[in-house]
Amino acid sequence: MAEPDSLRVALLAGTLGRGGAEKQLAYAACALRDAGVRLEVYALQEGEFYGAVLRDAGLAPVCVGRAANPALRLLTFARALRRFRPHVVQAAQFYVNLYVALASRACGALAIGALRSDVVLDLQATGRWGRLLLRAPSALVANSQAARATAARLGVRATKIHVVPNVIETSAFDRAWRSRPAARRGPHAVAILVATLVPEKRVDRFLEGLALARRSAPGLQGVVAGAGPERASLEAHAGWLGLLPGGVEFRGACDDIPRLLAEADILVLTSDHEGLPNVILEAMAARLPVVTTPAGDAAVVIEDGVSGYVVPFEPVADLANRLSTLARSPALRRQLGEAGYARVTERYACAGLADRLLAVYRAVARESGHRQVLDRLPSLAAATSSFPS
Repeated sequence: MAEPDSLRVALLAGTLGRGGAEKQLAYAACALRDAGVRLEVYALQEGEFYGAVLRDAGLAPVCVGRAANPALRLLTFARALRRFRPHVVQAAQFYVNLYVALASRACGALAIGALRSDVVLDLQATGRWGRLLLRAPSALVANSQAARATAARLGVRATKIHVVPNVIETSAFDRAWRSRPAARRGPHAVAILVATLVPEKRVDRFLEGLALARRSAPGLQGVVAGAGPERASLEAHAGWLGLLPGGVEFRGACDDIPRLLAEADILVLTSDHEGLPNVILEAMAARLPVVTTPAGDAAVVIEDGVSGYVVPFEPVADLANRLSTLARSPALRRQLGEAGYARVTERYACAGLADRLLAVYRAVARESGHRQVLDRLPSLAAATSSFPS
């Protein structure tokens, strides 16, 4: 419970839809609230999935984005901050960094921006605004060492960039695991890719690796879970590869990731660009071996040969070889999956998230001489019981 003179933190999300950055914002909001921080969540959109999750957690978001004009949105956000008087204003996604940097001036707050991918993709997505979004906030919180390294190469001062890795709450995955049917035996396995169907996820690479792997492991089946603009072209590509019908299934977006992963045997990530992929943490929580490209921090999270395999972006034959090996060995899948579960519960659990965020606030406040933040920083670690699944 926050005291009247507690640290006040405002979090701004561009969207609260079903996505990795949005999920991490919900974790952060609950962690900070449980640590005694007075918290407000603001969003440029309303009526979205994690908006409902936050509302159920007692942290109903305030929509500040009803105006179509970005300048009016900024004014609405600044007015809301003047009423709340936060000491820290933090972005949940890269593209709202400028809102945070400008509106925080209205209340003399620290402005902390976000890096959620590897920076390369962020800059591509934001065009001419990208460099300003990278430099405008007082500090940046990245979810990966890859993002920090790229930002530093682009001239951002290293002490301005703080890495707070993504976390995962495992209880829903544990429940799904306990209700999972008996482990498959013999040469049958399901390899699943869960992603928004956009070019940077390189789902075509997954399909090509799957088609090649099925030559030596014909019982291997593929599942693509996710929606996006590339679905039609990917289905056509799957047909050309001979995967349709019967070799791969396109499921669309899924509302229950723990249940979905409990029905699979292998998680595959084939992206060109990532930060720290949430889906890898989810797969580890589901006790699945992971085969991944080294996008972002994927090769930091997955220990090659211990909890899964890290394969090069090309050639696709390396991906296919790992898939066929896992498809033929239920024992190996169990071994790698259990190792992944042990690693994710030890290193990426929600416990301690509030302390990591508060440590960032302390470091930024010390550098800028912001006494109001330093005087109000709580010392208690957050409880984990109220984290959204």
